[in-house]
Amino acid sequence: MEFKQYLVREIVEESPDVRTFKLIQPDGKLPPYKPGHFFLIRLPDGNGKLTHRPYSVASAPWEDALWFCIKRKGTFPQFIWKLEMGSRVEVDGPYGIFLLRPDDAERVFIGGGVGISALRSMILQSLKEGKVTHLFHSAHTIDGLIYFMEFKALSEKEPNFKFHPSITGETVPLGWNGSTERIGADQLKRALGGLDGKTFYLCGSKEMAGGLAIALAAAGVPKERIKKDEWG
Repeated sequence: MEFKQYLVREIVEESPDVRTFKLIQPDGKLPPYKPGHFFLIRLPDGNGKLTHRPYSVASAPWEDALWFCIKRKGTFPQFIWKLEMGSRVEVDGPYGIFLLRPDDAERVFIGGGVGISALRSMILQSLKEGKVTHLFHSAHTIDGLIYFMEFKALSEKEPNFKFHPSITGETVPLGWNGSTERIGADQLKRALGGLDGKTFYLCGSKEMAGGLAIALAAAGVPKERIKKDEWG
């Protein structure tokens, strides 16, 4: 591992418990990386001991900072939450194999909550390549649909992009006309008009991503057309 110094250029409050941290190197340069890669962020813990955790990069390679969408859950994010604009942090990477297949004809991205982090970069890359691109993003509340307004605007601008948000909690905003279903193989089949000829990229908890991968395989999607990044 080779950690390098970065600066916090901006912190965006996405929801009460999710923030996007935008990091740059002091000289303004960024390492080359691909959509789907993750980086290691290293910070001192409560006792001053250096510790690190992996986070998927949410930014696209042509953007001018590394974006990390982080939920304040668990011990390590508490240290990240203490960062301010101008704070120094150590970063190493990129790493990972959750990458886009160049031969995809049509891509379907499925994320739960902050699983959208890795998918944002991959979606922007897919649209740049002119691929037909779908995003199914689910969360318990509207606040959990991180980057909702960006994707909504993108779906209105880009004919190749179809956005399918879903709120699965008990409280649904007044006037909500999106889905309230949990994302499953049957819902995907209905919305997509079939599962053939598509590659599926899943990012979320083991329960969500792992379970959906099994369901898609059972529905006839070849295993090589199902890629997943799961945690928990």
